[in-house]
Amino acid sequence: MMKHAVITGAAEGIGYALAMELGMHGYFITGIDVNAARAEEAHRTLAAQGIHLQFLLGDLGAKDDLDRLISVLIAGPPIDLLVHNAGVNCVGAFADSDLQEQRRVLDVNVRAPLQLTAALLRAGRIGSGGGLIFISSLSHFVSYPGAAVYAASKDALASYARSLSVALASQNIHVMTVYPGPTRTAHARRYSPDNRREAQRMAPERLAAIVYRAYDRRRHTVIPGWGNRFIAELGRWLPGLTEQMMKKTLFDKLTSAPR
Repeated sequence: MMKHAVITGAAEGIGYALAMELGMHGYFITGIDVNAARAEEAHRTLAAQGIHLQFLLGDLGAKDDLDRLISVLIAGPPIDLLVHNAGVNCVGAFADSDLQEQRRVLDVNVRAPLQLTAALLRAGRIGSGGGLIFISSLSHFVSYPGAAVYAASKDALASYARSLSVALASQNIHVMTVYPGPTRTAHARRYSPDNRREAQRMAPERLAAIVYRAYDRRRHTVIPGWGNRFIAELGRWLPGLTEQMMKKTLFDKLTSAPR
């Protein structure tokens, strides 16, 4: 029987690359996404490569949609791997930001993963030998001025995953947290104030391969790429320096650019 992986935000970017990677390793994929057009295109492309999958459409930030998606997943086949990848951002000076947009960041990035995980565990859809992957962010180590709520949401996700890992160990459910740095995705392009060096960002396909290997080896945390690991260590030991770097490369540009 094929293993079953559920991936949120699977229609593009990191989620799409993970669907490809897991599908190529024999998983049946259930992708969740809010964008119907991109989901249809992703389904067509992945299916053409022999990957077995389905897409469920819904907005994880909307309570009714989230409740419906949970009901469908509970009624479906057991889940061997649940990947919390979907995320949204809101950049700029916090005091000038739209608080409704900031609330949506928390709803999609934190509330939905917590509620989805709790419901599926309660229903016994993730059993012994299964696992969860949480996509956090390198901002956990270096901060993210200009996207404070996004950084807070990713910190919350990492803290939740760490505690959940301990709680679920006795049930033989493995939990892994991933801290990606800059990745070559439409999401990164959309929220970055400077895309001139976009080619230097990690390709999502490479990131997905690293994540799969780490999960297969039952690691609990992974920072993909030696450059990101170096920056994370710098953030641990010289937080003031990395914060100034982030202020110069992100915050100053985000708050000075016309929006």
